[in-house]
Amino acid sequence: MRQIRELLHLHFEQGLSQRLIARSLGVVRSTVERLLQRFAASGLTWPPDPAMTDAELERRLYQGPAHQGAAKSCARPNYVEVAKELARKGVTRRLLWSEYRDLHSDGIGYSVFCDELAGFLADRDLSYRNDHVPGEKAYFDFAGLTLRYRDGEAVRPAQIFTAALGYSNAIFAYASADQTAASWLEGQHRAFVAFGGVAKVGVPDNPKALIAKADRFEPRLTPVYADFARHYGITIIPARVRKPKDKASVEGAVKIVEMRILATARDRVFASLDALNQWLAEALIALNAAPFQKRVGSRQSLLAEEQPLLSPLPATRFEVPVYLTRKVARDYHVDVHRQYYSVPYLHVGQTVEVRVTGHHVEVLQRQSRIALHRRMNPSQRFVTDPAHMPAHHRAFRDPKIMQRAAAIGPATVALIDALFAKRRHPEQAIRGAQGVLGLRRDHDASAVESACARAVALQSIGYDHVRRLLLVAQMQVPLALPTITHEHVRGGDYYGASGAMEVAHAA
Repeated sequence: MRQIRELLHLHFEQGLSQRLIARSLGVVRSTVERLLQRFAASGLTWPPDPAMTDAELERRLYQGPAHQGAAKSCARPNYVEVAKELARKGVTRRLLWSEYRDLHSDGIGYSVFCDELAGFLADRDLSYRNDHVPGEKAYFDFAGLTLRYRDGEAVRPAQIFTAALGYSNAIFAYASADQTAASWLEGQHRAFVAFGGVAKVGVPDNPKALIAKADRFEPRLTPVYADFARHYGITIIPARVRKPKDKASVEGAVKIVEMRILATARDRVFASLDALNQWLAEALIALNAAPFQKRVGSRQSLLAEEQPLLSPLPATRFEVPVYLTRKVARDYHVDVHRQYYSVPYLHVGQTVEVRVTGHHVEVLQRQSRIALHRRMNPSQRFVTDPAHMPAHHRAFRDPKIMQRAAAIGPATVALIDALFAKRRHPEQAIRGAQGVLGLRRDHDASAVESACARAVALQSIGYDHVRRLLLVAQMQVPLALPTITHEHVRGGDYYGASGAMEVAHAA
């Protein structure tokens, strides 16, 4: 508006030519000519009314009544639909405008259509300037470029995990063999260690390995990732699908890592994945220490300011669990890789979630823990907590088993009692007791009783121990030779007498 008033002042009061006015204001001569024509057509006089505002002057010059009436009377395009169609391959503005004019012959011209569409798109493509708070957000993603390394005789591509802090823009990168959940979690843990703490909010991409449901409003994490977030005390807010600006910091970090680091080794084959990561760590030190081009300081210097505001790392490292869905069997145990861990017997028949780590087995139902066991050696098939057993199972004794043991002898009863005390699960004790009593079919009661007494003395409680003791005792009994009487069988006396006679004749 200042140029409009100055242009009119130079023309009416100074009497300058259009060419000199254009040179003075830095515009082309045709612009001066058109403005003077508009002023003449508007019916205004110079000088204008002092009460006329700049907006009123502009309206009188550029938005006359005839133009406004035409604009209001014709149907306008639906620019929301126009923007959607324009995103399709091969669709142009000219095509969309021609389709619009086919429906509305008295519609707006092509130039007005382009101007209004540009104004609509400009409003939709506004950028929000995010002023990051120190220690608040960390961003995670994998780079698009890969590097190569040797795995034995094979050459494999390495996936480059990248992390960045919002405030300091400090960058971390780590090479992994794949993009599985374990690689994502390993990269994030190493990023926390490299940054010297944990940010309050983590913003990853939407990988299926970590995000069970990529919903725009309420995304759902996988159980493993939810455990990881609880362990490190970080809130995870995944970026929306196809919204890269939600994680603009790591998008920029990925581009920097690709251009300044990965591209320099695009033809290189590293000796191993460890050698690649060692080279990557050295390159990152130089990258973070380099001064900013448009800011004061460097990523490393800003990271030193941000570190005190990061949360400290937990005392122990996160252990990646395995989740299993199991139905509680009638013996109130769940199967964990052919081992059986007990749960409270009231949950028999219910479906539960089993969380397995290298040290513990945790049984959950509706996110509530109902059982926790220490992970046992695979040789121990049944792991039973007596508190999970009903009362009649904790004092379980089969009357028929004890009656059969008493019929053999007191040592057998003592061994059966010791067997029930040793086994943590009743079914184990019942089967072992049945095996011991079954030995009575092939051995005398006295032999079984003696073997049981020996087993109790040796503290070798079990069916197999009693069976072995019986076999050893059987092998130690001398064999009795049978006595056979027959007319053709000659005894030792006969051979002794014959030998004496032969000696006499020889003499």
